[in-house]
Amino acid sequence: MGWTIDDAVSSRTLRDVKIFVSEVSFRLGNLTPKIRVRLFRYPGDKEIYFEQSHFVKIPDQKGSDQTFLKSDKDEAYALTHAVEALTCPYEAALGEGREPSDSWLIVNDDY
Repeated sequence: MGWTIDDAVSSRTLRDVKIFVSEVSFRLGNLTPKIRVRLFRYPGDKEIYFEQSHFVKIPDQKGSDQTFLKSDKDEAYALTHAVEALTCPYEAALGEGREPSDSWLIVNDDY
């Protein structure tokens, strides 16, 4: 059996290991900043997690505390959860008649 990525990062000296799977970038509607979404997994875990460069926070939006899954067993589904976490509040705000604003995007300092 061959050496694996998980084997390579199995040292007890390493902490907070994340294994990069892929990254996607895009702009959300008419907003200017480019958003990036990273997909990763933890050693020994087949679940795919995501982290996003920005969050959407629209002032006084109804239902803006909606919870989205942060992982899935499949890359495409994990990415779908990330995209929905961004597009759902954005599209809801447009549906309320709001004008898009770059201020809706909050930088994720942990990205």
